[in-house]
Amino acid sequence: MKNLKQLCHPRQSVFDKSRRDVVLDITDLTEGKIDPTAFFAENYITQGMRSLNQAVFKRLEGHSDDGVFKLTQTMGGGKTHNMIAVGLLANHPEFRQKIMGEVYQTSFQEPAKVIGFTGRENPRYGIWGHIAEQLGKRDLFRDYYDPLEAPGQSAWVNLLKGEKVVILLDELPPYFQAAKAKQIGNSDLAVVTTQALSNLLAAIGKEELKHVALIISDLTANYSEGSEMITQMLDNYTAEVNRVSKNFTPVQQTGDEIYHILRTKLFRNETPDSDVAEIAGAYANAIKEARQMDITTETPERFAVAVKDSFPFHPAIKDLYARFKENPGFMQTRGLIRFMRTVVSRMWDENDGWADHAFLISPQDIDLHDSDTLTEIASINSTLTNAISHDIAGNPPAVAENLDAAFGNDMATKTAKLILVSSLATVQNSIRGLKDSEIVRNLCAPGINISEIQSKILPELKTNCWYLHIDNAGNFLFKNVQNVCDLKPKQRETLHWNAELPMGESG
Repeated sequence: MKNLKQLCHPRQSVFDKSRRDVVLDITDLTEGKIDPTAFFAENYITQGMRSLNQAVFKRLEGHSDDGVFKLTQTMGGGKTHNMIAVGLLANHPEFRQKIMGEVYQTSFQEPAKVIGFTGRENPRYGIWGHIAEQLGKRDLFRDYYDPLEAPGQSAWVNLLKGEKVVILLDELPPYFQAAKAKQIGNSDLAVVTTQALSNLLAAIGKEELKHVALIISDLTANYSEGSEMITQMLDNYTAEVNRVSKNFTPVQQTGDEIYHILRTKLFRNETPDSDVAEIAGAYANAIKEARQMDITTETPERFAVAVKDSFPFHPAIKDLYARFKENPGFMQTRGLIRFMRTVVSRMWDENDGWADHAFLISPQDIDLHDSDTLTEIASINSTLTNAISHDIAGNPPAVAENLDAAFGNDMATKTAKLILVSSLATVQNSIRGLKDSEIVRNLCAPGINISEIQSKILPELKTNCWYLHIDNAGNFLFKNVQNVCDLKPKQRETLHWNAELPMGESG
């Protein structure tokens, strides 16, 4: 059976640390800085993107009454990415058949105009001046520049009529918040901008603009004041043209799209189905053995299907990611890509990587002695630093590492790292931790002896780790407070500095 290193070949960008912080925005698109070939090669077309493409191109052809589309998801969830994809297809007709041919056959092949605005910009003549300038029609709005005044519905129709154009409005809430501080007469720029965009929304409902599509992103969870203005703007549009904007979710978090995104983003090749089936079968056999020992409730057949769907990633990754994706500041899909890029770069490292000994990329495949990995973990949950250094991976060796030395394998460290990943959620009432049977399920792998996880490894971790807890539901989890009730002071000192452990002491 072939290993990961033989089957999967990471993109060179995975190893380029400077690429990990590159975030494309609408300005990159409008300034022509994005190579469509490279963009589409590294990006999976989600169902949300397919649906949005179809809706937008129907509108550009004049075959749809829907002209306003709102992308709904929290930060890092793929909204800007979807806007860029639509903009590239509108600008580059040669990619339409390849990218959306199975979804929609467009009837026109000429480029459409793409107008973009991101709320991180501060144009001198307001958003309306910015749009007019990109269209090459700045003078048509000259009456609305000095002083700044909202163009009316008729002015927007006059500006956009006769055009096949996609207008992209991204991250508007921070712009509205900044605009509130700019006084215009007895009002402010935020109020004037709201009026201007409300008039634009109404104008798009007119027959003269049946080839104009407007895509707007929603950041409700992040900018309360700004998002309230967006809601009001959309409400105004609804009242005036008697229909609401059509909503799209860029990435479905409940299906397997996240695996497709990671595969396409991180790897440059596809793995033959026969090799994936062989690996799935080997994991199913490992689950079968665990089930025969009565230490897991997972079924081999179900797990084999899950491996086929998630390969080369372990099926547990999606579930554990779902737990911390709502953490404040975490960038959802974008954050997971960054995190997994770091994991993959370490596993495929030419000097000390371990992809040649693995068959799936698992939650416990994190190198906690690597500074980049620790940075990513801290960006998800910064409160578990002490738990990591004392209980899982540290210098001097942590509890789990000393247990590895005593047991003659790495199962204590693998177990502790798995529990850590399951403990990263910080949102109130979020799921944290894993039951012993779930830990066994997620550690089952070809050639791995999991018979002592419940009987020996978990009891020793529980006895000797300072920050490992068991909640009322029986879940093992790490917290940022010491579990002083379960620790023996002498054992703490002995375990932290000495690999010779008294086995069988479970507290």
